[in-house]
Amino acid sequence: MIMADLDKASLLEYFTKNGVLVSPSALEKIIKYSSSSLIEDLVKNSDGYIDDRIVEAALKPKREMNDFEVYLPEVRFNSSVEDFRKMFVSKYEKLSRIISASSSMRGSISIKTAKHSQGQVKVIGMVSEVSMTKNGHKRVLIEDLDDSIQVFILKDRGIINEVILEDEVIGIIGNVSSSSKDPVIFADEIVRPDIPYRILDETKHEPVFVASLSDIHIGSKTFRKNEFQDMIKWFESSDDTSLSTKYLILSGDVVDGIGVYPGQENDLELLNPLDQYEALASFVSQIPEDITVFIMPGNHDTVRLSEPQPVFPEKIRKMFPSNAVFLPNPYNLKLEGKNVLVYHGMSLNDMIELIPGANYDSIGKAIEAILVRRHLSPRYGGNTPLIPSSVDYHVIEEVPDIFITGHIHSHYIGNYKGVRYVNSSTWQSQTEYQKMMNFNPKPSKLTLFDLYSRTVIVKDFDKSTS
Repeated sequence: MIMADLDKASLLEYFTKNGVLVSPSALEKIIKYSSSSLIEDLVKNSDGYIDDRIVEAALKPKREMNDFEVYLPEVRFNSSVEDFRKMFVSKYEKLSRIISASSSMRGSISIKTAKHSQGQVKVIGMVSEVSMTKNGHKRVLIEDLDDSIQVFILKDRGIINEVILEDEVIGIIGNVSSSSKDPVIFADEIVRPDIPYRILDETKHEPVFVASLSDIHIGSKTFRKNEFQDMIKWFESSDDTSLSTKYLILSGDVVDGIGVYPGQENDLELLNPLDQYEALASFVSQIPEDITVFIMPGNHDTVRLSEPQPVFPEKIRKMFPSNAVFLPNPYNLKLEGKNVLVYHGMSLNDMIELIPGANYDSIGKAIEAILVRRHLSPRYGGNTPLIPSSVDYHVIEEVPDIFITGHIHSHYIGNYKGVRYVNSSTWQSQTEYQKMMNFNPKPSKLTLFDLYSRTVIVKDFDKSTS
């Protein structure tokens, strides 16, 4: 064991004996901050030479080892008609279990049984049709695994204005009427899977931040390279929040790709997608190795477009340093016992069209509509390509502590029943298409969530606002 008060000559003798050369300025720093553990670490991790940079890195406060859990679900590349049926069955079974467990839906029965019942019934079904009658009532056709029934919501009921989407799974409480040829239900209440209120147990714990960004679009001429580099430098700083950051999530469209839209090649600085990923890997390699970087694909990336999207192929993954972990899209990530649901967010385009009040600047209503329905793409099709599989990976089975999306180049932070969520910021300036749509992105913002408290921090690197 080395004593902390060794003089210069003794230190030089010790380093020389262990085959290590030390620069004069580095030696002065070692004497100033000398400790047994520091000197032993320098010798142990040295490749034969110690300079100022190595000593400063050793003196920098160390983050704790990361505690996370990652498993990769089966993501198939080929599907059949039977897989299509199985996916809808999977969706119905998962969501109906959640609905039937709610106190208001206890005692629910099948649609077939309800047709032969009288008075109030409780049924659960997937919506297959929604329409309005000429008298202003809402007609909803729901089905379970064996049968279907029409549900009428009368215009004088408070629930008449509720947005009901095709393919969502709902519970209905109402009265059966057999006055017509086929029994129908007159609804009194609509019950959705929703999420229970969550109260974050703010136990005394040092902050552990998970940082979130999205839609980097490396390779594009409008990629904000300087601001992205500034963010990387911040991670290397001694800022208290930086030192408490253990996880960084990149939630899709990490490069701009090619052939995503007509004429894209005119907007690219790097035409080869592999060059784009190499550039991203170079940035990631500058992030401190004790920060785990999770990387997810989006619709611009080099994987299939249809969701669920698999992880990047091996030829891309091998470009990155060992602290990079690759996720499919979507994915429920477990970080230190917390559920962090990550989804690139293509369905947000559909939800903006379907949910009144939702728009690109204020995306919260769309995100909360997803949480209410416990499904990342409640209506099948639209702008969200889905590949049928035997399991519906878009069902939100476990209630998230944090919900992260991206895709639309906005930045919006919210809280729904204790679930903190963010539509993560892009690192691309306004594109010509966005100008045409009169949409102004909110770029270059890093969002950080403390896993052990309600603290949310936004680091703004947008130089255009400074």
